[in-house]
Amino acid sequence: MKYKTEDRPPNVREYQQLRTTTGWDPVTDQAVEQAMRNTEFGVCILHENEIVGTGRIIGDGIYYYIQDVIVMPEFQGQGVGKLIMDELGKWLNERTDTYAFVGLMAAKGTTEFYQGFDFQKRPEEGPGMFKIVNKDGAN
Repeated sequence: MKYKTEDRPPNVREYQQLRTTTGWDPVTDQAVEQAMRNTEFGVCILHENEIVGTGRIIGDGIYYYIQDVIVMPEFQGQGVGKLIMDELGKWLNERTDTYAFVGLMAAKGTTEFYQGFDFQKRPEEGPGMFKIVNKDGAN
């Protein structure tokens, strides 16, 4: 398949569409707008002028996090995720100084995919942690 790569974060409609197709929890349009404004770098993958995947980087110059690598289910396994990660990696390599920590949270079953881009599991002696703030009380 032929894909077009655009160096930009997705707009609200595109982002919400991708989240819906992959079953991710809903977020408000206002939260999406703010998140996209705070994106250091984003990439969208288009097929026939419709978004089929995205990924973005947030960071502060030393610490970066890869966020929202989302590929529509019908395009998974067709190289879209690789295109996204290649573009994110290229941006990081061009912009980082002598040291940068790049983290990501991998969904179940995707660890091997990210290891292909030199990401490593955290060692047992240095486990990561996270917290979810959910004001509506849903889990």
